[in-house]
Amino acid sequence: MKKTESYEQLVVRFQKRVPQLQERLREIREGDIPRLMEEERKLELDLARVEGSLQCVEYLAYGKLPHDGNHGGMKDHKPEDNVVPFKRHGSLDALD
Repeated sequence: MKKTESYEQLVVRFQKRVPQLQERLREIREGDIPRLMEEERKLELDLARVEGSLQCVEYLAYGKLPHDGNHGGMKDHKPEDNVVPFKRHGSLDALD
């Protein structure tokens, strides 16, 4: 995490990146081109990493547990008060 990024900024960035990766993965799978199989594997890993990062930041910022089947019956919690409040600094497109 960059020193200038808050949890909310990270959530916005990851929420933007997940659909981008999902769309590219869909394009590759529909194209059925063998040379893109390595790119497909890389995208699957990137997508899993970004989704995991998003879950981590949501947990740290909001106390929200992932709904991945491993946390069934567990309640979300209130995060610590040491979280820096969200402050928008213009466009986040430069962070991608």
